[in-house]
Amino acid sequence: MATTPSTLLAPAAAALTVFAGAVVPVPAHAQPLPYGPDTCIQGFVWREARPGDTVCVTPAVRTRTAQENANAAQNREPGGGAYGPDTCKQGFVWREAFPGDTVCVTPAVRSEAAADNAAAGSRKQANAPAPAAPAAPPRNPICDFNIPFAPGC
Repeated sequence: MATTPSTLLAPAAAALTVFAGAVVPVPAHAQPLPYGPDTCIQGFVWREARPGDTVCVTPAVRTRTAQENANAAQNREPGGGAYGPDTCKQGFVWREAFPGDTVCVTPAVRSEAAADNAAAGSRKQANAPAPAAPAAPPRNPICDFNIPFAPGC
């Protein structure tokens, strides 16, 4: 059997096709966030001013919020007042970390809760900037030979 260019081309093309398939990069897939879309970025945790409060704050703010909740009665007027049983003592205001939050805190703490609420979106992993795209894959060397049926050319 005589060897001709056409009989050599088919096996060479098949080998090149297998080789080309082996070097095509597979796109990366993002790992699922451990706590879903409410996963906080590094250094932040859920505030938990109530069940389901997933505003991301520093650990110190979460600890203070838990203390405020545990001691809520000490900053209220004992007999109630103009706002009913949730009336705050002089110098205290409702925290308003969420609608209906009537825990009495200092005005500075209420301002901080409002600032945390406003910054909530920027502290979630789902909203963090995406990592830089990987460099473009190297050019397929098979394409330099102008083989019309080679994949990726």
